[in-house]
Amino acid sequence: MEISKKQYEESFGNFFIIDCAVRSKDIFYFSLCEKESIFAELDDEQQNQAWLKKRIVYYIKSAPENDRWGHGEFKNSDNYKISVSQSPKVQLISVDKDGQVFALGGGPSEMQLRVKKWLDGGPLRGSVSRCRTIDGHIYVTGGGRSVGFRKDKNNWISLTHGLPFTYTLDWENAGFRDIDGFNSGDIYCVGGNGDVWHFDGARWKQISFPSNMHLYSVCCAGDGFVYISGYQGTTFRGRDQKWTKIHQGELTIPFRDMVWHDNQIWCTSDYGLWQITNGKAHIAKVSDDIKVCSGHLSSCGDVLLLAGHSGAAYMEDSVWHKIF
Repeated sequence: MEISKKQYEESFGNFFIIDCAVRSKDIFYFSLCEKESIFAELDDEQQNQAWLKKRIVYYIKSAPENDRWGHGEFKNSDNYKISVSQSPKVQLISVDKDGQVFALGGGPSEMQLRVKKWLDGGPLRGSVSRCRTIDGHIYVTGGGRSVGFRKDKNNWISLTHGLPFTYTLDWENAGFRDIDGFNSGDIYCVGGNGDVWHFDGARWKQISFPSNMHLYSVCCAGDGFVYISGYQGTTFRGRDQKWTKIHQGELTIPFRDMVWHDNQIWCTSDYGLWQITNGKAHIAKVSDDIKVCSGHLSSCGDVLLLAGHSGAAYMEDSVWHKIF
């Protein structure tokens, strides 16, 4: 399904990918931000008044050829984190760092009410850092140990109230950057300096984590373990209060995404693609034209989507296909 040059320019030209999501084997989404180099063409006054445009691109494999690619564009929003909701309806939910919500598919595409700030009864003490699907619902997490989930349209439930936080003492050390869960009653949030918390559906408990390194990503895997990765890609495996370091990272940037797919963990950053199999991390054996697509990951069913600054590709039934 490699995209044509015309389709590429219409959908991705002058933009780069900042997130991706799989809805089904036939429908993919990409969150884009306009390249900053476009500002070089503006004078100082124009730059001060301009926003980098944001865009959500969708691909529908089963649609007629001329209708397979499309996008929505926004001027007054920040970078959108995206994930696919299964409840109350199947649709893409996009949330920017300030909590602005855009819904696509499953009915009319529309802007919805912002996720509320902490002082207004919402979950957000800081900027949104991640958007994830757990038990069919969309969860967001962010700075100041912010956590909440979308019960239905314009109805975000805060889970932040059970998490202690003091701006003057905790801002540099506390999370969160990522969230994942086996279900709504077994959720892990990570970030800050070794800041790991577990939610059992009723209350939060801080995990005694064996490192105070900066943490960036978490995956609640199909093998029953939780994988947490931090500075330089160093990765731990465990659950509750028992953790083992399984990989000593030597990268200059951490893993941005970790997902469970095809009975193993897949990890990516702008520098490449890795796998964790039987508790050991190794570079994924993929061709160079797939490797250059590294940056972000999303998995649904039999499909694993990989997308980054230099391209996008997907794996279905263990076979990789380049998109661009």
